[in-house]
Amino acid sequence: MRFILFFFFILSFASAQEADSAMVKVEKMIDDKIIFDSKMNQKMLEKIILDALKKDQKVNQNMLLEMLKRKELESIESIIEDDSETSDARIIISDLELKITRLSGPSQFDSRIELLQLDPMVNWQFEILQKSESVGIIIEKENLSQLAKDTYFLNASHSLGSIYNLCNDVPFYNQTVAGIGTAFIVSKNTMLTANHVFERPITDYIVLFGYKLVVANDVVNYYFNVDDIYYPKTVSKKEEELDLIEFKVDRDFNRPILEWENVSKIPSNENEVYMIGHPTGLPTKVALNASIKENTNPFYFYTSLDSFQGNSGSPVFNFYTHKVIGVLVSGEVDYVYNGNCYYSPSCKIPFCKGEKVIRIEKFME
Repeated sequence: MRFILFFFFILSFASAQEADSAMVKVEKMIDDKIIFDSKMNQKMLEKIILDALKKDQKVNQNMLLEMLKRKELESIESIIEDDSETSDARIIISDLELKITRLSGPSQFDSRIELLQLDPMVNWQFEILQKSESVGIIIEKENLSQLAKDTYFLNASHSLGSIYNLCNDVPFYNQTVAGIGTAFIVSKNTMLTANHVFERPITDYIVLFGYKLVVANDVVNYYFNVDDIYYPKTVSKKEEELDLIEFKVDRDFNRPILEWENVSKIPSNENEVYMIGHPTGLPTKVALNASIKENTNPFYFYTSLDSFQGNSGSPVFNFYTHKVIGVLVSGEVDYVYNGNCYYSPSCKIPFCKGEKVIRIEKFME
């Protein structure tokens, strides 16, 4: 369950006109897409209502809740105590939980979405968009060609379906494949990925930022400015047992450093996670609607994330804090042959182990 709003307030009531005025102000805030997920906006909402309402007039609580529901929210749960017997009637709305509308992937078994499906006006989706700026795709040097002084072209001529002989109903069948793994920023000039991604010297590779769909219908960005291209130079740290490697690039980043946290501190009832990366070398995908399924090993945990080969090195985030809690290194079989073509199998835990994620604190500490 996701929570974007918790506020506690006790309302006193005035005239019907004053109550209507308060409702108009609240409705305008909601229609203007003000997100009530910070103490500032929470206090703003409370103050507007308390300032406008006096005694003897009960606010239409259903009107307020219905207005909140209209903002693309899936459902709403509340605990309302209504002492309507007294002349000084009061409504106490506490633990108000606004459940965020789930973004759906290409099928009920695949929750991967494009960045362009995220709405920057919705706070949690804006957070994911921000984090994606610090996640790049690892490609071989020979797949990038210089067109002009500051412009490069990514050679990605083969589609996912043609490379893997996939059945034509497999998600992202027509999208092009470009890279071999995913990396993300952990300091001003270093990145972290899975160690097994580098089968050649790290100087044979490039990290690109911005390989993503730019509009619908599988239109991908293949042109890159020099500012979006970084060259791995040296290994800063490597843990072969953890299958992780940190490497230094040719210059400092002009992008944010991702924050991380210890996964063991996550409450058991708040274990929802998401992942940003490049499955099978595809344009950036966000895997949503997943959770931690097994968290007993001191070095790694298992999740229900929809991951594929190119997700190796992808950061896994705590949905509630948007901090990195692990790095994906392995998972279940990506594609299975049915006699004519390959398809993506679905398997539910415990019949499948899940996707293995290394605890980031074991490497960073």
